[in-house]
Amino acid sequence: MLVGSLLQYLPKPTQELPPSSQGKVIKVTDGDSITILSARNEKVRVRLTGIDAPESDQPFGEESKNSLASMLSDKEVKIETNKTDRYGRVLGKVWVQPSDCVTCGKTLNVNHAQILSGMAWWYRQYANDQSAEDQGRYESAEDEARKRKWGLWSEPNPVAPWDWRRGTRNTAQLNAGCGSKKSCREMTNYSGTEN
Repeated sequence: MLVGSLLQYLPKPTQELPPSSQGKVIKVTDGDSITILSARNEKVRVRLTGIDAPESDQPFGEESKNSLASMLSDKEVKIETNKTDRYGRVLGKVWVQPSDCVTCGKTLNVNHAQILSGMAWWYRQYANDQSAEDQGRYESAEDEARKRKWGLWSEPNPVAPWDWRRGTRNTAQLNAGCGSKKSCREMTNYSGTEN
């Protein structure tokens, strides 16, 4: 009985979209979330898959949101989706017409563009939800942005959003005592000194 009454407080799912849908972006929430007005005139919240952008209160959070807004605000988009998340948002790959090509269709993968410009991380935790092709593209995009120090990679120690949400605000806290390892996660036995 208690479980049944608690269910009313869970987030309600938004309207589901067909696997490939069109809509107009009416809101950019942050660097990886938007709201569209669907062809059925319904507001649908969309979380861009395969990426995780800095939180609003995190370095590059505002820049990431502005980057996404510059590509999507008031634009018609195509969403490729097959599921929703626990917050009721549609999870999708977002496509838009590139601003520099008026004869092109919706050929710009916005999720990929956010990673390549250094405005989001490739969300490896959910890599299995992506095609092998997208995994390779997103990983390469992040590697390129890191190498060129674009966007958030211009910071000496950028903190991944998943660590930021857990309260870790400084990569020095994550990597203290890791020696030559890239992160403490590469170590098999973390004791504050390198293995």
